[in-house]
Parts: sequence; structure tokens; C-alpha cells
Amino acid sequence: MAVRIRLGDYQSVQGDPLGRDWVGCFPRMTEAEAWQAGRGVWKMNRARAAAERFCLITGKNRVLAVAEISGAVKYQDRIALQGELLVAGHPLYDAYAGQADPLANTSQNSVTYGDLPEEAALCIRPCACGCGETTRRYFAPGHEMKAIQARVRQHFGGSALAFIQWIDQTLQNATS
Repeated sequence: MAVRIRLGDYQSVQGDPLGRDWVGCFPRMTEAEAWQAGRGVWKMNRARAAAERFCLITGKNRVLAVAEISGAVKYQDRIALQGELLVAGHPLYDAYAGQADPLANTSQNSVTYGDLPEEAALCIRPCACGCGETTRRYFAPGHEMKAIQARVRQHFGGSALAFIQWIDQTLQNATS
């Protein structure tokens, strides 16, 4: 599945968590401007948004930008996507950039999830634990723990407590 974000009309904003002074869609906007306007901040499920691999930004019922999602950041009760714009030559870009919104619907919600036929083959990736399996997510089911346990054994002598203490200390140093 991909996430589609539909932009409304251009409007000035103040106090935007992403530092923007405008949001929305305007004529002749660039793909970079569409991504900046569309990547956030929205009411959406952070885990679900981060699990998606691709995003379409639409406005005036046309696809203005196509991006690959690398993460999702929480801003109070809203989410902003992180990622990179796709360019000509990428199958999703070639199929959708400048075309009619393939996930158009009558919902008032700007955020929609849907399947794009070209996306299926692009979503298969190697499991991040290194086992050699393929998956649509970062890890095959249950393999997150396999990867964590391997690192606890490798770097902390098998001590989960030492691992947790290291995380706590690292985070404390990062915020000091």
C-alpha cells in the first residue's frame, strides 16, 4: 500500500512545526514544493505511515509529487513524513507523476492508503536481520527480536541489562 496525501488550496500559516509559512497547492508548484507542503503535518497513525514505502502528493486531482518514505516523525498529535522525491525512470514516478489521482475518493480526509499495482514488486526487500528472507516490511515476522538478540550477544555479552543501561545512557547524553 501507498499513502496518498491530498493538498488543499494554498494558504499562509504561522507556527508550523516544520517551519513552513505556507501549505497547500498552487498552480505550477514544483515537485519539491509539493513534497514540502504535503509531507506533514497530518493526523495519521505513525506506525502505519512509517510502514508504507511510497507516498503520492496530490492537488487539484493530479499527482504533484511521488516520494519514497524513510520515516515518520510525531509533532504533538500529528505526523510528518520523511523521505526522498522519486525521479523520472523510477516505475512509480513514471506511472503517476502528473497523472490523475489514482486513489481519488469522496472522503474529506486528506490522507488515504491504497494499493498501486506498480508498487507490489518494489515493496519486496531483504529482511533487515540478515537472514536472507524477503518481506514487505523491514523485518520478517519475529525477526526484529532475532536481530536485537544477536546484537545483545555480540556487543553486550548476552546481557540485556547492559544493553538497556547503554541505551539509557546514550539517550541521556544525547539530550544533555
